[in-house]
Amino acid sequence: MHAWIQAVIDVLIVVMASILVLFVLALVILHILTTTNNKQVERIKRRIMRMLSVTQDLDFLRGQIMRLLAHEDGIAGLRDIRGIRSNRGTIAMTLVVEEVPAEQKEALREIILADEWYLAHIHRRMASSNADRVGVFTKLIAELRLPGFEQDIIRELRRWPKRADNQEIGLLALFMCGCEDELVELLGDSSFRLIISFRSLQELFVQYTGNKAALYRRLLRQECDLYITRACIRGIGVDGLEELCEDVLPYLESTNTNLLIDAVRTLGKLRYAPAVEAIRAFTRHEAWTVRSTAASALFDAAPESCRDDLLRCLCDSEWWVRFHAAEALSALPNPPDLETDIAPLDDRFAYEMYRFMLERNALLAEGKAS
Repeated sequence: MHAWIQAVIDVLIVVMASILVLFVLALVILHILTTTNNKQVERIKRRIMRMLSVTQDLDFLRGQIMRLLAHEDGIAGLRDIRGIRSNRGTIAMTLVVEEVPAEQKEALREIILADEWYLAHIHRRMASSNADRVGVFTKLIAELRLPGFEQDIIRELRRWPKRADNQEIGLLALFMCGCEDELVELLGDSSFRLIISFRSLQELFVQYTGNKAALYRRLLRQECDLYITRACIRGIGVDGLEELCEDVLPYLESTNTNLLIDAVRTLGKLRYAPAVEAIRAFTRHEAWTVRSTAASALFDAAPESCRDDLLRCLCDSEWWVRFHAAEALSALPNPPDLETDIAPLDDRFAYEMYRFMLERNALLAEGKAS
């Protein structure tokens, strides 16, 4: 009897142990399945949130691009970033380009140039019928100075001739990529009409990465829009390109007041001796804007021989002419004395302007000292 009971107990122990083992195995399997399902659910959840939220999608894509630049595991190239060829992927790319330092921007440029898959994608997108989309890709080309898209950009510039935003970003790409031949041909084409502002055009020349002297010379020696000519003449002065003064000199004979003013200012700033007497004569020009510019330019070009002309300009009927004359006179190595040199002119407005300039200079000097 005892043996029979012991046998029953042994069987029950084996059965219970087996059930316990099976239960533990079931828990382990359930845990694995639950974890796997949770990861899948999280992936699906992230994907849905990215679809619903532009901000989250852009943040995700920016993070992936930053991981690529940081050489993190799992992202060996642009192909490993899901959605990089979408519109949001391109926007994220431009955002990263604007945020990262020059070294990482150059690294991203090299990654793109080495990836024919992504370059082909840009070419396709540049042929899009959506002007805004093309603008985004053109901006990316400009920011990263990507070569090989010159004809795509020129085609789009002609495709939307009345869209100022597309024209500005397209020209920016050509300027930032240093496309001298393409710019000379495009800007010299009478059928191409500039619709951007003069200020925007000036900024484009500032962004040019090629040989500025060569670009200025070629543009000045062909028929161009007035804005182009003015921007070149101003740029020559700003960039201090004295070797181009001969190309600017003929514009002192221009009948366009704004063009004449730009030429006078540039040649004065560069102290071009052959232009001094012409600039001196312009201090008597009928247009006060020309006289005002000539007063400052004469001081820049010939400070040793401009005193008498500036004293005459100090008595001009226009406020701005008197202002620039007083400014120049007060900056001479041996400036006139208010009482002994200016008072005898017997011109109350000249006296008040020169006194104002002396007081202004004193305040500025005091501010710098403190």
